[in-house]
Order: sequence, then C-alpha cells, then structure tokens
Amino acid sequence: MAMSDNADSPDTDMIREFLTDNPDFVREDAELFSIIVETDRKDGAIDLGTAARDKLRNEIRQLKSLNASIVETARANLATQSQIHMAVLALLEAESLSGLDKKISNRLTGALGVDVCRVLIEGHAPLQTAESILGAAEGFVGDVLGDHVELLGPVDAANAHALYGQQGARVSSQAIVRLDFNGHDGLMALAARDAHLFQSGQGTELLNFLARAVERMVVQWLHQS
Repeated sequence: MAMSDNADSPDTDMIREFLTDNPDFVREDAELFSIIVETDRKDGAIDLGTAARDKLRNEIRQLKSLNASIVETARANLATQSQIHMAVLALLEAESLSGLDKKISNRLTGALGVDVCRVLIEGHAPLQTAESILGAAEGFVGDVLGDHVELLGPVDAANAHALYGQQGARVSSQAIVRLDFNGHDGLMALAARDAHLFQSGQGTELLNFLARAVERMVVQWLHQS
C-alpha cells in the first residue's frame, strides 16, 4: 500500500480503504455526514437539503452540549449526596445534645462548605451553653418562613442577626427548613458568604433529608436536657 511522502500527512489510500470497509463510520456521525455531503449552490436556488443539514448539525451540537451539562450536573449531585450522607453519619456519632451541638457547628459546617449552621427551637433553649442548638422567641419561625416549609436565597438583613449572630453581617446566601421538635416549632438554617451557594429554585431533597435527620437527633435528647 502506497504511503504518503510526508510522514505527518494522512495516507489517503488508507483512509479511503477504512471508510470503504466501514461505511457506517460516516453515516452514523450525523454532523460529519452533513459536512461531507454539503455543496454550495451557484445558481441562486435555495438548497433545502443544505438548510436541513445545517439545522440538523445545530441540533446535534445543542444535544451534545445538553448531554455534557446533564452529566456534569449528575456528578455534582452525586458529590453533594455523598457530602450530606457523610455529614449525617458524623452527627450520628454524637453521644449527647451538647456533643451534637459541637458537631453541627464544626463537622457539619465543614462538610457542607457553609459558614454557619443554626438549629433554633421556639420557646425552648435546651442547652445552657450552645453554639448551634439555640432557643428562639415564640412566633420567630413564622416571621422567618411565613407559610413556607423551606426558603433558599439571599440572607434577609432583618433576621440575619437573630439567625446567625455576629456571622449575620458576613453571610450572603441561606437555606432554611422548618422543623418540629415534639410540638415546638423550629428551623435549621445554613448560611454562607458565597452569594450563589443557595439560590431560589434549587432542589431541596437532600437539604430536607439533612434537616429531618437533625430534627430526629435533637428530639431524642430533648427529654434529657
């Protein structure tokens, strides 16, 4: 078989033989096929075939881009799911309410990449000294959430200090979930300096799983506090 004089140039005979032996290689690649069969019209006529191929090629590119986006989103979701599961497992190691309080303020915030996490219980402050599990005034949850079960988006300056203490002036986005502690209304609030970490419209399945897990862990210790 003849070889090209230029070692860096493709061997046209070899390419031709490959395509002859594997005709589906071109036919099954719609974008490549449309480029190969495309012709320019010089007579001013509208080439509907070319227009259709151009449309098909654009659709293929859009589908490839969409597929890449879906794959990337799936990977990110799996990573987030793993973070949540590891965080819950770490919290389950707590042997007391005060131990859970410390794990929420340290392990949980670190695992989730947030700056502060607070669990507030209306009308009940179960710990004398606490970093994360705190009491709140009656009606506070309604003031923050209204009729919503969860709320994601920018931090509301009006409630920032009551939710996050001194950190309230530093954080920009938040995720808040309504909780129920044996009849006491409560909430779990996560906040971060990253203004884009929590945004309205984000999926909340994993957030709610975490919140319910924390709710159950706190409830099991309330009668001992």
